Amino acid sequence: MYLSKVLINGTACRNPYEIHRVLWKLFPEDADAERDFLFRVERSGQQSVEVLLQSRREPTMAASREVLLMGSKPYLLSLQQDQQLRFMLVANPIKTINDESARLNSANEIKKCRVPLIREEDLRAWLKRKLEGVAVIEAVEVEKRPAMNFRKAREKRVGKVQAVSFHGVLSVTDPVGLISLINTGIGPAKAFGCGLLSLART
Repeated sequence: MYLSKVLINGTACRNPYEIHRVLWKLFPEDADAERDFLFRVERSGQQSVEVLLQSRREPTMAASREVLLMGSKPYLLSLQQDQQLRFMLVANPIKTINDESARLNSANEIKKCRVPLIREEDLRAWLKRKLEGVAVIEAVEVEKRPAMNFRKAREKRVGKVQAVSFHGVLSVTDPVGLISLINTGIGPAKAFGCGLLSLART
């Protein structure tokens, strides 16, 4: 894996869906490629955003004014059981409920919809479930971020992602499982800057 710092300029920095689209420009074109990177906005402004990018492929400088690769290095994780580490995660904690107001689907079933978790105890429980079997949370602070509004290209509908920031200390219980979770990301909305779990020594 690789960790990179990326600067995105212009109108793309105001739409998380466009940030995701622009980041694709850092990787060689491959019509069959699936997204193999996670990202998190670290600093944001009206004209630019600074992004932390975790990717399986090494990013390359793009021929674009929208995106600048500021630096990149290999990211080699080596974890030990019972090791304590600081962590940082921006995620989109949700639950799925029945949408009673919607029409039945083709199978004559009530449609499901995703709704964000709101209460702090529910957010803490969500994180505990996501890390179950690979890490134990020793301490955590929870902070709701401003909602992210986005619009996909050629779509009139505006979407919204409610991101939450978790940071604290965890203990590793399954090093291999935790590394696998870091590779794949945690929770939904990964295309909008959620799911990247960062670790650091305490």
